[in-house]
Amino acid sequence: MFQDILEESWVYQEIIEQGLEKGLEKGRAEGTVQGRRQALMDFLQTRFPGVLALAAQQMNSIKNAETLRALSTKLFAAQTAEEAKQILLDVNKQ
Repeated sequence: MFQDILEESWVYQEIIEQGLEKGLEKGRAEGTVQGRRQALMDFLQTRFPGVLALAAQQMNSIKNAETLRALSTKLFAAQTAEEAKQILLDVNKQ
């Protein structure tokens, strides 16, 4: 009975709503990071398959979507596998 009263209160409802919003925000951010990682891996598979293992290792340490976006821009501009490899090696230096 007390639980029912609590769950119907506006305070409880507000707390639940805020928790859901934060959870959705976090889910979107994680989805963006995962999506960018996968897109970048797909690109590298096609263009520079020899750097895939290094790319997977380096990208797993990146948790920020903006950092992945910047990395993508650099890798899209790479002309050779060696350039791509150097870009990936430089990720942890930044």
